[in-house]
Amino acid sequence: MSLEIAVPFDHHLKGSKSIIIEVELLNGFREERQTSFLIEDSFDLIFENENQIIPSSESMNIFFIKGRKENDELKKEVNQNGVPDFELAYHLYNQDQIARDIEIIRKELLGEKKVVLFGYSSSATILQYYLSLFPDQVERAIFLNPLIFDIQKNLSFPRSDVPISDFKLSEEQIVGFNYFSNFKSLAISKEQFENESKYSLIQFLTFKDCLGGFGNFSLKEDDFALTVRLFEHSLAMSDFQFGRVNDNLTFNLLKERSKQLWEAYSESEFLVHGINYDKILDFQGKVTLIGSAYDQLIYPKSYDALAEFYANSTLLLLKDGHAFQKTISSGVLKLLIEAFVEDDIKKKLNAYSIITEKDFLFKNYKEGDFKIPPPF
Repeated sequence: MSLEIAVPFDHHLKGSKSIIIEVELLNGFREERQTSFLIEDSFDLIFENENQIIPSSESMNIFFIKGRKENDELKKEVNQNGVPDFELAYHLYNQDQIARDIEIIRKELLGEKKVVLFGYSSSATILQYYLSLFPDQVERAIFLNPLIFDIQKNLSFPRSDVPISDFKLSEEQIVGFNYFSNFKSLAISKEQFENESKYSLIQFLTFKDCLGGFGNFSLKEDDFALTVRLFEHSLAMSDFQFGRVNDNLTFNLLKERSKQLWEAYSESEFLVHGINYDKILDFQGKVTLIGSAYDQLIYPKSYDALAEFYANSTLLLLKDGHAFQKTISSGVLKLLIEAFVEDDIKKKLNAYSIITEKDFLFKNYKEGDFKIPPPF
């Protein structure tokens, strides 16, 4: 069932007119049940993986927020003079506007009741921003591989790479491979790492179109929401405070695809919105982080660092890549998601038993000393 909810055109403009946001109810609504919010994110739609990670539940109301990305009024405003105003595009489509949309939707649907957040990859980053703004409105949160490039940058974790001289890959192919790959990037020796990555790449090229992400994707001129998201993620990677950037192929691609917005930013350096981790420190609700130990898109120890920010956190690292291809195909990830979204102890124990039996649980790093909280 689809609902249409009015939100301000601009949350920071007093007396702003309204626009309509589409919200889809994925199951029957019952007032006595808890409610979970998911959001559809432009970045993850490029990789056509998001639908595989949408939870189902008989004990929760599940709402899927489509957001402002396709709203015609916003597009017309950005393009009203025939030439896109990319500074305005950022102002209308950034994660702060989306987070405030979510809060309006929560009030409209739930009144004073708290919401359960569930997000994967780029959408998890936005929901974490919402959590930092409205911590008192969140019951608990489940985040899968959130794109926390700012943590990776600030802690100087190494960038992902594919050191295989036998293959000449474009930046689009490398980003696609990093998104979907799941080889053991924490192998003991460099030779073992190169052999495993080469084997994984051959499999990837054989069984999965390596151009399935950015490679066969064409950015539309009026896709301002995606341009803004690419800008936000590349900005989080950049060392813009000191006028430097890390030599990162993912950064290079995201910046190139959002270059018009980068040009606008370099001209005026308008205000940008990042996650306030100090606010996250105060959140007392449960936060479950499910990360991939072999994530090539973002260095996996970033998830350990993120877990430190939450007072009541659980971190599960799985032997998988950013797209969770192995755990999705085995059915394990679906069990985990449902167990933590519902906060059902029996389902958690069952899922934990299965991932242990199938040897999907990543337990120890070879080096370093990072806190990994207990599973429950």
